Amino acid sequence: MTALDPYTDDELAELYDLDHAGYDADLPLYEQFARRGATSLELGVGTGRVAKHLARQGHRVTGIDSSPRMLARLAASLDADTASRLRLIEADMRDFDLGEEFDLVYCALNTFEHLLSSEDQLAALRCVARHLAPAGVFVLELRPVTAFDWSEQSSALQLQWTRSEPRTNDLVTKTWSAASSSARQLTENTIIYDRTGADGVVRRRTLEVTLRLTGRFELELLLGRAGLRLSALYGDVDLSPFDDGSDTMIAVGELEGAKV
Repeated sequence: MTALDPYTDDELAELYDLDHAGYDADLPLYEQFARRGATSLELGVGTGRVAKHLARQGHRVTGIDSSPRMLARLAASLDADTASRLRLIEADMRDFDLGEEFDLVYCALNTFEHLLSSEDQLAALRCVARHLAPAGVFVLELRPVTAFDWSEQSSALQLQWTRSEPRTNDLVTKTWSAASSSARQLTENTIIYDRTGADGVVRRRTLEVTLRLTGRFELELLLGRAGLRLSALYGDVDLSPFDDGSDTMIAVGELEGAKV
């Protein structure tokens, strides 16, 4: 299997961090589930937004990612105390075996959408089942298919934000456009970062990312085939009910046969 790594160099890892580092609305959710046990495993740990928070709260966390650049950026950002509780492993979430079990396995911020086929999704979920402790929980955050307006296929660029990059003080602007295929449940995203340096020169990085959305009942079937069962479903990180208006799907899974 090939690595799930669109972030192929240090600059893209830095831009990813700039894009997501300030988002913290979901941190209480993962901290709440991490308190249920002693050990946690994050699939697609990236630059460590969630894993660092949990480790700083005293939890022992293992993070896997297929991007060596993202892992290197994460490792460089750790102080000694946080590093003592956060283990990093380069691995593909569809094909890994750490030889141990975890009380919490989680996949945050739609990272699961990088898996573009049912076969890849099932392979990842089977890895989850192998690594989940008997009383453990799996927490997965996705966008439901109902949350996406499949009629919109405009390629017009949309401005998302303008921010200062801390290392260089460069001004970075992110614009984004997406094309969609409802038949394949795919969105093909074009992300453009324009970086303006102190000399006024603008440098552009373009990133193409394809993501796959998953339906609620489709996910439940995949979990079952992997040896897991859906034990709860929420519509936001505050654990509000999942309904027709939800733009987020928080699925909680357990091993088949686990006691409720």
